[in-house]
Amino acid sequence: MQKNLFIGVMSGTSSDGLDIVLCKITPQNFTILNSISKKYSNRLKQDILKLNQSSFNDLESSKAMGYQISKICIPLISELLNEKKLKSTDIQAIGFHGPTIRHQPNKNFSIQIGNEFTLAEKTNIPVVHDFRNMDIANGGQGAPLIPLFHKYLLNLKGIKKGIFLNLGGFANLTIIDHQSVTGFDTGPGNIFLDLWIKKCLNKNFDQKGVWAKSGKIIPSLLQKMLSDPYFRKKTPKSTGRDYFNEQWLQKFNLTKFNENDVQRTLLELTLCSIQSHLKKLIHLENLFICGGGTFNTFLIEELAQHTQLKIKTTENLSINPQLIEACGFAWLAQQRISSKRLNYQKITGSRKKHLLGVIVHP
Repeated sequence: MQKNLFIGVMSGTSSDGLDIVLCKITPQNFTILNSISKKYSNRLKQDILKLNQSSFNDLESSKAMGYQISKICIPLISELLNEKKLKSTDIQAIGFHGPTIRHQPNKNFSIQIGNEFTLAEKTNIPVVHDFRNMDIANGGQGAPLIPLFHKYLLNLKGIKKGIFLNLGGFANLTIIDHQSVTGFDTGPGNIFLDLWIKKCLNKNFDQKGVWAKSGKIIPSLLQKMLSDPYFRKKTPKSTGRDYFNEQWLQKFNLTKFNENDVQRTLLELTLCSIQSHLKKLIHLENLFICGGGTFNTFLIEELAQHTQLKIKTTENLSINPQLIEACGFAWLAQQRISSKRLNYQKITGSRKKHLLGVIVHP
């Protein structure tokens, strides 16, 4: 076995596909050796999104779909290894985080779908999965889990302070000030932008934010949206499609407005929920952006206009912004295989240090 090689698999809340990375991880270095991304078919994406809402047969459907997602992973992992002339026995573990279909820490659970047993058996590699529920059992939110990986990345570069903004389906912040690490979900990221453009123009996302840029902010609508209690909720806090979803949008009777004005207002909702926190953090100087929203040019331009922070992407830390969460779960797998107890007390609100993830051996 080669040393320190791990694979990370991530399917985010946008549920549009998989990111898989092959990494070498040591206390002194983090290197992406290979990566691959795979878009889901439109049918599979819609089926996953349907699972976020209760239905008569969602238990069976979630198991069947989890198996399907794991089956997609298997040849992709094989391809990653073959390109680097590696064997399955060279890899210490796969960190696997399938699509989240329920996230309800207040009810003491979070559900990600996937079949870790099939993945371990067919790849012949141990799989670490179910990262959130031990944190929830310890009184935490179960998310976000990547902030400690962010701190590790800064430590590798000798950087003592900074902020990470992950712009996925939901947006979350990691705040690192020397030894202090905090993190939380600010609210919607791309979720409403994607939902609205799909509904109105049948597009999966707003390329570079062009459609949002063509519209105008609707102040009354924005104010009503920002009055939601989540935005005033104290940290630690996390959210998901259980809360911010199409039903949430329907409360605002959006059909009476110009469609592109709604898109611009939804983008402003994302910005406002982020900026309300950033304005208190100017002393941290650097803002590293990652996630699919990094490529929404208009959103990033608007963000830059309203902060004095130096905006960079995680390319400055040698990681593609799209791959950082997959890398984070490879790192979390490495921590679990090493039996490292992690401290999420100031991030998720957990009561003590704990091991994250369950290991399945082939």
